[in-house]
Amino acid sequence: MLVCAASGTVAAEVPYSATLTVAPGEGDLEQRLRDIAQTLRRQDDPPESRGALARRVADDRRGITDTLRALGYFDSRVESSIDRNASPIAVTITVEPGPLYLVRDVTLAVPAGAAALPDDFPAAETFGVALGDPVRSADILAAEGTILTRLGEAGRPLAKRVDRRIVVDHALRAASVTWIIDPGPAARFGETRIEGLVDAREAMVRRRIQWRPGQPYDSRQVDATRKALAEASLFSSIRIAPAEQVGPDGTIPMTMTLAEGERRSVGGGLKYSTSTGIGTEIFWEHRDLFGNGERVRLSGTFAEQQLGANATYRRPYFLSDNQDLVASLGLADEKPPAYDNRFLRVHGGVERRFPPQWRVGAGLQYERQEVTAHGRTGTYDLVSLPTFVRRDTSDDLLNPTRGYRTTVTVAPYLGAGDGALGFLKLRVDQTGYWRLDEEGRWVLAASASIGSLIGAGRSEVPAPQRFYAGGGGSVRGFGYQMAGPVDATGDPLGGKSLLTGGAELRIKVTDTIGIVPFIEAGTVTDSSLPGFGDRLLVGAGIGLRYYTSFGPVRLDVATPLNRRDGVDDLVQVYISLGQAF
Repeated sequence: MLVCAASGTVAAEVPYSATLTVAPGEGDLEQRLRDIAQTLRRQDDPPESRGALARRVADDRRGITDTLRALGYFDSRVESSIDRNASPIAVTITVEPGPLYLVRDVTLAVPAGAAALPDDFPAAETFGVALGDPVRSADILAAEGTILTRLGEAGRPLAKRVDRRIVVDHALRAASVTWIIDPGPAARFGETRIEGLVDAREAMVRRRIQWRPGQPYDSRQVDATRKALAEASLFSSIRIAPAEQVGPDGTIPMTMTLAEGERRSVGGGLKYSTSTGIGTEIFWEHRDLFGNGERVRLSGTFAEQQLGANATYRRPYFLSDNQDLVASLGLADEKPPAYDNRFLRVHGGVERRFPPQWRVGAGLQYERQEVTAHGRTGTYDLVSLPTFVRRDTSDDLLNPTRGYRTTVTVAPYLGAGDGALGFLKLRVDQTGYWRLDEEGRWVLAASASIGSLIGAGRSEVPAPQRFYAGGGGSVRGFGYQMAGPVDATGDPLGGKSLLTGGAELRIKVTDTIGIVPFIEAGTVTDSSLPGFGDRLLVGAGIGLRYYTSFGPVRLDVATPLNRRDGVDDLVQVYISLGQAF
């Protein structure tokens, strides 16, 4: 038996103390019941009369009983007592959950006269409620939602639940679950009506529609259309819905209701680390510049180690659907630990989306650099063909809890300067995210990167194009660019290969506060082949997250586990927006 007690002394008309007992003691279950018991939670807010206290206790008995039934405890006992002679009044709630009931069978049926389920529709037990599982209401409701979603993907836009039956057998301590679902008729996409446009062009909106009239209805195409419209950042509200009935020709009309938002925005961000100092970025953005969804963004970076300005232009649906024209112009004077670099960069290219997860891009880039590193100054004119392939299955841009991201980058360089040079730069970045509980309050995240420079020696490659590790996004605990070889003065040399990896456990303590223990390691070598020929540097630490509507604010404190005397600081601190990876 486990007993938890709490007491409060408040100057009020009816002060009381409350005790909750769960027998046999079940820690997780007891904590959940304590969270919903207002008799315990509101001891600092006593009622105005003894009758109000009795009503509060009675409400808790009903609430605890309902919660237990929702968790699969159908034979529970919840009793309470109020000792009015005690000072303060003593309230005791005793809970005996009883046995946990399990699922005996699950059935998916259709009402009389309704259309039949698709021939290849999965069996009922494949939707998240299987034989032998606890009879939990949340699981049953989630499975029901999955059934309706799958019917929408199978061409049934009007599928709906008619009834849900849970028949409890107390003798067997089990229950039978039956969903009665009306699949509705099969349908094809019909005409689409667009409502709510003011300044945006209807042609621009229609180009983002992922289905075509006459195709079989598929709710995934509706979701993809909603996402494509959201990516335009033009609409504050997007609603896409089928009509209430299928037409005689087997098509169902679609209605898209949009509310336009602001076309221009101004913003900024702030970041800090002990190795790079404080920095800020401000930006101005104009969306739908010429009526085709174009986006222009001007930004400026002001930091202790970088001053710069950048202009970018993106033209969606360039020559083809799911294809964007991108161009950028950048000027900067940067002074990280490894080098000083004043540069001009011009880039133009094409990016193509392969919904829902793939994106590829290729372009032509020119860069003029004036680099000072390790006592030498050189000027370089570099032309490159940067190409990337990316797959993203994660569920959120700034705070993913499941899925993974893979990016492969290839960039051949040709250049002239203190001597003609040519080399190939390859890099692969991989991250993964796994929920450890149903709510996503415990998330394991891991990352790994591997890179290689081929075709030139380290000293021939301009310092900005070499590989580095260390800093807020790579081997925390070491300074920016410092997790690798250094020269006699302690400045990072960079290398021709990179190998890093790390993991962190993201724990949400409350809805807005989280803690994140992490460990990361990496090495940079002078060989084109990544490996552990040089010293592997390892850092570890703990972070604090404050979750906002626009993403988590990150504070990380880390230390090197194999610190190099005279090179590495004992502690590094990082502050920025978004998770580390």
